[in-house]
Amino acid sequence: SITTSSDVNVSAEGAYSVTYSVTDISLNTATATRSVEVVDTTIPIITLTGSSTITLEFGSAYVDEGATASDTLDGNITGSIATSSNVNTNALGTYTVRYNVSDNASNPADEVTRTVEVVDTTIPVITLNGSSTLDIEFASEYTDAGASATDNVDDDTTITNAIVATSTVNTGALGEYSVTYGVSDSSGNSADEVVRIVNVVDTTAPVITLTGASTTTEAGVPYVDAGATASDNVDNPATITAAILATSTVNVSVIGDYEVRYNVTDSSNNPAVEVVRIVQVRDSI
Repeated sequence: SITTSSDVNVSAEGAYSVTYSVTDISLNTATATRSVEVVDTTIPIITLTGSSTITLEFGSAYVDEGATASDTLDGNITGSIATSSNVNTNALGTYTVRYNVSDNASNPADEVTRTVEVVDTTIPVITLNGSSTLDIEFASEYTDAGASATDNVDDDTTITNAIVATSTVNTGALGEYSVTYGVSDSSGNSADEVVRIVNVVDTTAPVITLTGASTTTEAGVPYVDAGATASDNVDNPATITAAILATSTVNVSVIGDYEVRYNVTDSSNNPAVEVVRIVQVRDSI
């Protein structure tokens, strides 16, 4: 026979009551009251917009994607989110963006974080000092001009000093050689190799030396030339001497002055300075 009356509204925080009453057959009435407090103890929920981990290139601009928040009572409370960040894109490292919010009942949400990795994936750049192609003389001393390097993170002096040059140059042998330059920055990014071509060449002319000097020969007697020798900075003496070409105008049948001309070209096509022997044909008998 108990009757109940209530003003409880679970959709609104506040103090409410439930009243119970009953009357017996003698019309005696009893009442009892229950107090009901409608409270909010449910925390809001924060949801990241985008990925929870972001990789960002050194020196680039960071634009945070933010987050949203909802609450069972307050609904959308995204506008109340407090964001704190220590992201510094000018320093390599791992950073954190933190998101926090509380609802109108002061229930704090579980903090949500985003990790931002500032990394360096940009390769250094190597620049040659001097020409990319050089000709140097056979047997000369080769001094390399080197190279420099730049990087988006490492300073120029540090990255330049880290360059490794690999050379095949041998000035004791004619041919094409290379000097290869490589470097990696402090993040392990390897530069594109740069190559200098070094050509070891021979531009030195051979030298012809007469065997004997200018001479006089008897008319009517066969003339036997004393010949000449040659030397070269590359070709061996026997080979270059054997290559001498002698051209003679000597005619022992006619008294007069004649010439024997000597010429030679080395294996690099360098012609020697022509040497001439004067041969005097005389009749002394």
